[in-house]
Amino acid sequence: MGLLDTIQVGRRGLAAASAGIDVTAQNIANVGTTGYSRRKLVQTTTDPIQRRGLWMGTGVQAASVSRATDRLLGVRLVASAGVAAQASSLHETLAIAEGQLGDTGSTTLSDANDAFWDSMSQLTTNPSDLTARRTTIQAAGDLASTISRIATGLSATMTSVEDGLTTRLELANAKIAEIGSLNKAIGRSSDETGPADLLDRRDQLVRELGETVGATVDLQADGQATVFIGGHAVVNGAAARPLTLGTAADGSPEISVGSMHVTNDVGGELGGVLTAHATISGWIDELDQFTTTFATTLNAAHAAGFDATGAAGGDLFSFDPTSPGASITVSTALEDPSLLAVAGAATAAPGDGDNLASMLTLESSAIFSSSTRTAGQALSDFSSGVGSDVSAAGGDADVLDAQLSDAETQRNALASVDTDEEAIRLVEYQTAYKAAARVLSVGDEMLRTLLQTVGG
Repeated sequence: MGLLDTIQVGRRGLAAASAGIDVTAQNIANVGTTGYSRRKLVQTTTDPIQRRGLWMGTGVQAASVSRATDRLLGVRLVASAGVAAQASSLHETLAIAEGQLGDTGSTTLSDANDAFWDSMSQLTTNPSDLTARRTTIQAAGDLASTISRIATGLSATMTSVEDGLTTRLELANAKIAEIGSLNKAIGRSSDETGPADLLDRRDQLVRELGETVGATVDLQADGQATVFIGGHAVVNGAAARPLTLGTAADGSPEISVGSMHVTNDVGGELGGVLTAHATISGWIDELDQFTTTFATTLNAAHAAGFDATGAAGGDLFSFDPTSPGASITVSTALEDPSLLAVAGAATAAPGDGDNLASMLTLESSAIFSSSTRTAGQALSDFSSGVGSDVSAAGGDADVLDAQLSDAETQRNALASVDTDEEAIRLVEYQTAYKAAARVLSVGDEMLRTLLQTVGG
């Protein structure tokens, strides 16, 4: 091996050490960057040469820069992020809707129901007392307004959810398009030797897409990422297919990929709000069913009596059959308390409260859910059912968040930057650089000496 070969070995050593310093500097600079994977310089020896029967090494070369990453862990992290975001979004949305049942200072359904029946009970002591009649009519109005306030609030929450779907889809589609562009830029290079910064950015976007719509990913060995919603690919290589928002036959939101409906496959934040939308819709339906049965039953009972003028009673409550809960009110005719039909006969004495007594029996009558529950029980079950749904969603969110934290801990242990470790590597590369520079210096001196000797 000649002096020129020695100088070349030193030069390659300088280049490798310089590349190592560059990689270390990149790690240190990105210690706080979300989604960054620690880099490592992969060095290999160069091919040896044979001189005078001896195989001599020719130095080192910087072969590639690898990322500290694990494909299976990456797939798990995306999936965990999606289900955790879905559970969290579901819980947050249901909790907001639950607030409609009992905001601070507002009357609860059970309290309003109890107050209504109590007022009727008190009216039995003097059915002809106009003040007591007004109190009963006011209590009926308070119950109706409480039901209407809650139903309207739940409907407003659903509308808010629907309004937010377009924004969430636009965000998801932007990520889908960018992932396809990054796949194209990455090309067919392997995960070990590909453009690490682009791979990190692509992987971070895939995770964010998982959080947004519950996408899953197949991180292939060649560096490409195929992204799915359900079994349908939304990103395949550079090709990207956007999600579209439509309306199903029942009026509920419907998400599609091309011509395929994937609403039931959507997860993440979007899946959470879709589930919340369906759950809140069920709450509204239950409240509407209660309202229809309650108002119809009380109206029939009231119509069976007679008011202070001897006329048959009219409706106690009014409501729109298309949205009973949101529209229920006390009949406008009862602005005159004398029209409350408490008497049992048209010619009854002023103190007759026979129909009032008959109406009061409905408080303990099982007229809801196939004649198994009273009005009080139905309202109590409704409120407790809402609370149970919210509590269950919160429990799921806590469990899935813990699972996500576990996956993130594993990912950080593998891929995060340790500044102490990088400082050691920096010293190692700096020392290697100085040593390689010394080899060059020595080789140069020897070559100069040789040339001077030959020349002399």
